Amino acid sequence: MSFLRTRKDKVYISWSAPDGNPELQWPHMFNSMVLPQNILDIVVEITDSKINEIFDMDCYSETDYYSLSAEIDPKEKKIVYSLDAEYYNNQAETYENKLNNPELEDYFKRTGIEIIEARYSGGGDSGDIDSITIDGISSNITWHSNSDDDKLIWNTLYDNLENAYGGWEIDDGSSGTIELNNNLEIVISHEWSMREMETCEGRYVITENDIEEE
Repeated sequence: MSFLRTRKDKVYISWSAPDGNPELQWPHMFNSMVLPQNILDIVVEITDSKINEIFDMDCYSETDYYSLSAEIDPKEKKIVYSLDAEYYNNQAETYENKLNNPELEDYFKRTGIEIIEARYSGGGDSGDIDSITIDGISSNITWHSNSDDDKLIWNTLYDNLENAYGGWEIDDGSSGTIELNNNLEIVISHEWSMREMETCEGRYVITENDIEEE
């Protein structure tokens, strides 16, 4: 680490680490002009030799995705490693509306049904209504049901979900419930799923003496 003696500014490097395996061949540099390629290669070599120790820090990711960062401090002649861990964060929202649908109004009057409830979930660009209950009784209504009443229920639930939360099935997706009563009042209790990064508390430090000893 003799190059540290001639540098003043800190140098920051990071690597993505899916499944806890840092992609050391693809470093992300923040001020790369102060770090020649041969020095970068040495830093990568040092980092690779200490991977097990670095990942022994108390750091847990719900998705097993991490970001490894190295702060090279020329003044202190050391490299400080830290980890960011990915986790799921849910954000709840509620949508309420009074529908104006004569066909749906006729359906409730004709059948005497009081409430329809549904659960949905999605992610990775795919999602669906998982279940529908009518007055607390499970139904077999799906998107390919043949009866006009079943189609009316499905389309009402799905179209209102799309209108309220467009893109609910994209990326990390979302989940929730839909309630539709005989007053044509619809309530969607929605929960977005999001991935966020959080910096772990631990640090792993390598000094110039540590490297020279090796």
